[in-house]
Amino acid sequence: MVTFKITGLEEKETKAYLSLLGLKKATVLQLAKTSGLKRATLYRALDSLLEKGLISEVHEGKRHFYIAELPEKLLQFLDEQKREIKKLLPKLKALEEEAAERPKVKFYEGKEGFKNLYEEILKEKKEILCFSWPDKLFKIIEFYPKLLKKRIKLKIPMRLISPDTKLARQRKRIGKKELRTMKLIPDFLPFEAVFMIAGKKVIIFSLKHWFTGVLIKNKEIAQGFKAFFEAFWKRLK
Repeated sequence: MVTFKITGLEEKETKAYLSLLGLKKATVLQLAKTSGLKRATLYRALDSLLEKGLISEVHEGKRHFYIAELPEKLLQFLDEQKREIKKLLPKLKALEEEAAERPKVKFYEGKEGFKNLYEEILKEKKEILCFSWPDKLFKIIEFYPKLLKKRIKLKIPMRLISPDTKLARQRKRIGKKELRTMKLIPDFLPFEAVFMIAGKKVIIFSLKHWFTGVLIKNKEIAQGFKAFFEAFWKRLK
């Protein structure tokens, strides 16, 4: 018996249908021999094919036979499936949008974790808003300059709020070259974390002892962090 995949049918359904198509008319016993399916499996396949309208059944005396519908019936079956899917599309899209709005949270560890988080924020391809302490960042994340070059290459701008330190002032002077605008806070206590917001993503990463970070992907949460950043930004010179 020739076997191949028929779109929309499970493997057992395909075997049963092809066997029946070759026999024209057959009992379950005959089908079990030609299809190689166990009778329990075959009964389930036949019930499914009957429901899909791809086979029919007839009774001749005490004998029970199955008959395969013409192959053209498969096209009708697929067309019906397409029509049903089209009817469901609005509901499916609504479910997808609802799922997309649910916060997605991922945790990262180690310096490699910081790299992965930074690359996640770059994927948004939008302006990055950042609270950071450059002194700690450059000292601890030795490969940070490479990540910085990647951001510049992608032409993604950054606005950064930082404690006012010697290194921060140096970074501010070359900010335009590195697509970065900075504002410094003289009395801003140094901190051991990095906060970044872009698009629908927020990343928070601790630079102290155990390097741990979290990625939050959610429009409303990102907007909340952005509002907090903008409030700080407007009050600074």
